[in-house]
Amino acid sequence: MQNIPNNKNLFQNADQKLMWPAIIFVLIVMALATAFPEKLNAITGAGASFITHKLGFFIDLIALACLGVLAWLAFGKYGEVRFGGKDAQPEFSFMSFAFMMFTAGVGAGLIYWAIGEPIYYMLYPPYGVEPLSSEASTWAIAYSTYHWNIIGWGIFLFPAIPYGYYMYNRKQTNLRLSALCSEIIGEKHKDSWIGYVINIFAIFGTLGAFSTSMGLSADLLASGLYKMFDIVPTTGIRVAIVFSFIIFYILIMSLGLKKGISKLADICVYISVGLIVFILVVGPTAFIINYMGDSLGMIANNFFRMSLYTDPINKTGFPQDWTIFYWAWYFAYLVMMGLFIAKVSKGRTFKQVILTCVIGSSLGCVLFMGILGSYTVNGIFTKSIPVIDWFKELGLSSAVIEVIASVPFGMFVLAIFMASAYVLITTTMTSATYAVSLMTTKKLGKDGDPDLAIRIVWSIAVGAISMVALLMGAGVNTIKSMAILSAPPMIFLYVIMFLCLLRWLKNDYTVTPSIIEHIETKESENNN
Repeated sequence: MQNIPNNKNLFQNADQKLMWPAIIFVLIVMALATAFPEKLNAITGAGASFITHKLGFFIDLIALACLGVLAWLAFGKYGEVRFGGKDAQPEFSFMSFAFMMFTAGVGAGLIYWAIGEPIYYMLYPPYGVEPLSSEASTWAIAYSTYHWNIIGWGIFLFPAIPYGYYMYNRKQTNLRLSALCSEIIGEKHKDSWIGYVINIFAIFGTLGAFSTSMGLSADLLASGLYKMFDIVPTTGIRVAIVFSFIIFYILIMSLGLKKGISKLADICVYISVGLIVFILVVGPTAFIINYMGDSLGMIANNFFRMSLYTDPINKTGFPQDWTIFYWAWYFAYLVMMGLFIAKVSKGRTFKQVILTCVIGSSLGCVLFMGILGSYTVNGIFTKSIPVIDWFKELGLSSAVIEVIASVPFGMFVLAIFMASAYVLITTTMTSATYAVSLMTTKKLGKDGDPDLAIRIVWSIAVGAISMVALLMGAGVNTIKSMAILSAPPMIFLYVIMFLCLLRWLKNDYTVTPSIIEHIETKESENNN
């Protein structure tokens, strides 16, 4: 075993004043949601509704701003700044680096919503369009792709830049968010109640947002088992699925970043890409390609309309329920995506990380959304598969399973789909666990991994929290709403992190007309 201290206290390197209270806080919230579901759900639901409906334009604007700032960093004078300094070398191959970012951000939700979103948008389209019409179909894949494209990835990536610079260039080993923000909030506040609240909120956003995703994945896999083996998808089956996740990702977490998570990400992408390429070949290939191209044209032509759409006149709720909700949800993943992407980016420049994540990951989502979504919409219009009937009679998870099973060699394809979904959710879970392990470690070891004991505790905690969320029933909506409630504080922290990054860059680098030169005299200051 690696990284276990040679003494009786396995958690001496854990920030126990943060780790245990964070776990307990989330479990208490879940317990309250279970004990008082209607009252607490009404309160948190009203708060989440206020954020999506009253602050929607603000959230849209900040989401766009994240993309703009990243473009400025990539193509401006700091684009060649390298995480770890000018002589730092990447720790992972380019493909593993790209795959880990992609699988951390998408999870099983990508292949679930690649089919699910077009179904919803055909039935409940934006802009007052008639349901199930040809005009509705023009928006179905466009919006599905848009929600998983450059703005979403910009939100995910944004905190990774200051986190990575803080970790590798400033050579800091304590990765609490309050410590990173101390440049702005002040040294005296990073360990005060202010810093404590920042850290708890950051961890809660990750755990709260992720725990509900686990319920979706368990439901999808349970529906698949019913289709393949006629196993009734009871709560017990869903719990067993989550328990299997816990065992599997404890194994992956024990192997660490290089031997575990990176290898799993590689396998995950190969399986998933093989699946969608097969569907492209055996499905209506020409339709899929043409439909994907048309949808990309719709996004390009309506990008700012879609980005700032709040529907104040008709008040259909479409942008609030989908676009603004997605952005708020992505903001809640500040710690998970920020820390994880930063951790795998050592030795790469700002430009390389930004373009790989924002452009590369977006293109990956275009393929998944385009191929799976186009196959689904084609089935609806040609009536070759009763997609809408499946959705109305069986629910979305079962409809997704039935769509996959309708592909030629359906049961074989469904088995591959199930394996892909299982591995995808595991990669996301391990990424979340690894990130909160980093944040609750006092000092990273020589290999850069948190102690094994800390990783295992968080693996069990994340699994337990997901299990509780699954058993809560209606209480899941409370946790979901609370994750949305964390979005405004997270946005505020995004601003603080950006201001910290600007100060560090101005202090550490001087810019000539052609190159960025590191100021060596700052090295001793950075090590303090």
